[in-house]
Amino acid sequence: MFSWTVVSLVLLTSIANLVGGLIVVRKEWSPKALTYLMAFSAGFLLSIGILDLMPEGLENSPENGIYILIGFLVLFAFQRILTTHFHFGYETHEDKLSKKTGGLGAFIGMTIHSFFDGVSIVAGFEVSSELGFLVFVAVLLHKIPDGLTISSIVLVVFNDRKKAFIASAVLALATIFGGALVWLLSDTEFAAEVLGDSFARIALSFSAGVFLYVAATDLLPVVNQSENRKTGLYVLLGVAVFYIASWIIGVVGLE
Repeated sequence: MFSWTVVSLVLLTSIANLVGGLIVVRKEWSPKALTYLMAFSAGFLLSIGILDLMPEGLENSPENGIYILIGFLVLFAFQRILTTHFHFGYETHEDKLSKKTGGLGAFIGMTIHSFFDGVSIVAGFEVSSELGFLVFVAVLLHKIPDGLTISSIVLVVFNDRKKAFIASAVLALATIFGGALVWLLSDTEFAAEVLGDSFARIALSFSAGVFLYVAATDLLPVVNQSENRKTGLYVLLGVAVFYIASWIIGVVGLE
């Protein structure tokens, strides 16, 4: 059922993505600061993949573990077989960032995740207003970090503030598109099958594999290559931010 309230909430979560992007692009970032951002992103994405997406995807469906592997291998194939592999570290000889396919895998993974954010919010409201609002709050809590994450990745790779902000805008649009798709399909028989619990958990498992690949193979190497020992602390900070957000959700009864 169409509702301007639901539309407004979906738009608000999308704006939060843009806020995260603005945090990155409105400030001059040194190479050290960018490395810290990547380390933070690694911790945050690992936490989402392992502590959020995987348990939800495997709940009552342990066979969905195959989709975690598929998500991981799809991104591996995309980066290593279909295109030139990218990384986020500094070049060994020329001390500059690779710009051939930088950030594309992370961009795809986070866009998929943002799409399902929109799907989750609107689908929740299709069940009840109470459930929809609780899903909205849970999604909103991680939207700014998501925008910050993708913008920092793109900024590191391309050194282009405009592209960094556009990346966060695409995440915002993906959320809107996910919500709009639910509205378009909500009155069809197809919706009952595609938006069912089984499909949702498969999608979460696939996204978990994508996130684990990005964090483990593209972001964490930045930490390992850094000679600054403080960089590792920012990985832990990313984990801590996820835990704090999860604790807030639990305290107010959203889980």
